[in-house]
Amino acid sequence: MGNGSNPSRFTPAIKLEHTDSRGEIYSIALPDGHELMLIHSTLGAFRGGHSHSCDEVVVMLSGKMLYHKEHYAITMTEGVASHNEAGLNHMGEFLEDSWLVEYKFAKKGEWTQQNYEPMREKVRASH
Repeated sequence: MGNGSNPSRFTPAIKLEHTDSRGEIYSIALPDGHELMLIHSTLGAFRGGHSHSCDEVVVMLSGKMLYHKEHYAITMTEGVASHNEAGLNHMGEFLEDSWLVEYKFAKKGEWTQQNYEPMREKVRASH
């Protein structure tokens, strides 16, 4: 990871974490112990269906997603960001092939994920 501990000399390490019919998930390790998740999702895919023990921000890089959050949904397109508070159940329904970035407000290994079955059923069905 990078060229030492000096952040100005940091070279991101991008790692493929998961791939399936819905697309790919990459992690990007940051020098402070946080990570970005770069996610590619295909048209018709569902992802998520869970909550986290920390806040997170999701930024759409391209494409279109209907972002379900417990009792409401928002449409996200290129350049739109959304904040999820800790404990908020959320799920992405991809209306186009899309790329997005997720950033959690906790270091890798310091947060947990809790599945929310009503949403997870849709995620499993989209594989």
